[in-house]
Amino acid sequence: MAAFNWDQNDVQFLANMALPVRNLKSILTKSKGARIGQSTVISQKVHTFNPLTPQIINILQDVDAGQAFYQRSDTDRVYHLDIFHERALVDHNIVAASLKKAVDSYNFQFSLNNIVFAETGSDGINADFIDIQTGTGGGRVTGSLNYGKKLSIRRAHENHVHMTVMMPSRHLAFVFYAVLAVENAILALGFELRCNERIVNVKGKEKENEKPDLSAYADQNDSFMQQKSSDTEMSQAVKQHKILKDSLELTNDFDTIEEVQEFLDKVNSGTSKNQLLQNLEQNGNSQHTLERLVGMGIVDIEKKTIKLTNYGIELQKYLLRNTVEIEAHLRKALRVIKPIGIQTGKSKIMNQTFHWRTGCETEQVAERNHCKGELDIAETVCAAAKRMILENSQLFRIECNDFRYLLKEKAAKSEICLIIDSSASMAGQRIRAAKFLVRHLLLTSPDRIGVVLFQENRARVLVPLTRDYSEVELGLREIKPLGATPLALGIKTCLEYLNNTKTYNPLIILITDGIPTMADSSRDPVADALFAAKDIKNYGYGFTCIGLKPHHNYLTQLAECAGGSAYILEELEKEIMVKAVWDQCIKRQQN
Repeated sequence: MAAFNWDQNDVQFLANMALPVRNLKSILTKSKGARIGQSTVISQKVHTFNPLTPQIINILQDVDAGQAFYQRSDTDRVYHLDIFHERALVDHNIVAASLKKAVDSYNFQFSLNNIVFAETGSDGINADFIDIQTGTGGGRVTGSLNYGKKLSIRRAHENHVHMTVMMPSRHLAFVFYAVLAVENAILALGFELRCNERIVNVKGKEKENEKPDLSAYADQNDSFMQQKSSDTEMSQAVKQHKILKDSLELTNDFDTIEEVQEFLDKVNSGTSKNQLLQNLEQNGNSQHTLERLVGMGIVDIEKKTIKLTNYGIELQKYLLRNTVEIEAHLRKALRVIKPIGIQTGKSKIMNQTFHWRTGCETEQVAERNHCKGELDIAETVCAAAKRMILENSQLFRIECNDFRYLLKEKAAKSEICLIIDSSASMAGQRIRAAKFLVRHLLLTSPDRIGVVLFQENRARVLVPLTRDYSEVELGLREIKPLGATPLALGIKTCLEYLNNTKTYNPLIILITDGIPTMADSSRDPVADALFAAKDIKNYGYGFTCIGLKPHHNYLTQLAECAGGSAYILEELEKEIMVKAVWDQCIKRQQN
């Protein structure tokens, strides 16, 4: 609804908001949440809800939204709104367009109600400081809106529109305009709004052991609400934490700390904007990354030049001095996402699984597995107590069948060879996700890792099977996506290498975002790849492929020919790819 289309009754809307705004402000100053209408919850805190009872919203009174979402050192600057609707994919582009119109309408009415901007020291609401997220994506409403694409974050927002806005409290009336705008966008798309039945204000002291899980909100963004050094005086500890966090986040765009350093050095040396953008394009990045750097307060854009901010200069110096420390944190992050229940590390002791056995079974099992069982006293006593209850016995005693032992069984060893598609379409996020998976497997698996690369009209062994992290890292840095997709050649190269190398129980993992486009022995690249995949099954190698939904039928057929499995994803995302590979590893161990 454009401002100039409003009639006289509409112009009175802002004036009529005086009492609701006063009531809302009273609630928010108490660190509590409030409802606007039936669909919306607002506070300056983090909201959580149980997916089984989404109508009940928890307001975490000790968790400031600005600090949690944007790592700000100040508090009560960011307003957090969740507008609930039926489970559906609400187009974030439409929501953003509606919100920008709401900003124009509010600012228009703000001036018509005889409130002079100069007197309040304000220019009204700035749409640059509004972020959204829906089930289709999100970002800053004035930005590219190409963020929030990670599957986990989209699924977490399929039943509500998440909105944050940073503004002075005197403009609190704007939230009513924002809610109307979002609700109208949802209804215009043909979806229903959902009612929130209850708000529960929760203080940290009441749930000492419960920390909010914000993993669903963790993704790259272009927000202007990220803490900048000029926003407020930060303590040295807070500043160090922010610099370290930003350094780690930048590796999502630049792959390695060295690439981040090289780019910041080019900015600092006065390289032109066009040259810097060309450099980003060559590395699979673009305007998208530049917007993030601006939002993080690292660079400023002035016409044809890009300059480092004061914070950017400080970050650049930190990277130079603390490369080893940052890389250590990166390796730690690579290990963290390993699924619970999988033992990690190179130790032979750690590379074992444990099974419960009763006393009568122990000798046979231990003899079969050539390992001794250790008596578990606690489980033995529990077993005896349970038997005593079942037998209605008054005398506690431990019998043969009550004994419980831990028997160590060595897990099946497996060597992993990844066949990675590095054609032109893999540039950017996809190839970085593939590299992430390689590094993750090397750091969390006790087995050797190898990499075969295929692109254009060739394929090669990029990294022979190894446990050497430095060797793997050097190989990964050589990857530059380009050209066509010679999948058959990639499979043949991998098989030739494995057949001529001493290996133990190899698992082949194919990562690709498309279907073959370059033939090998015939004129049909698709048929060539299927034919080559049959040899994987003939040699008895394990196989799994990770690809995208549009190619579901072909990838499934390829996996069947290879005697393996296929994981079809909406996008090649780091965490989901890791889960897919570990699922496959667990199945191999169980078999």
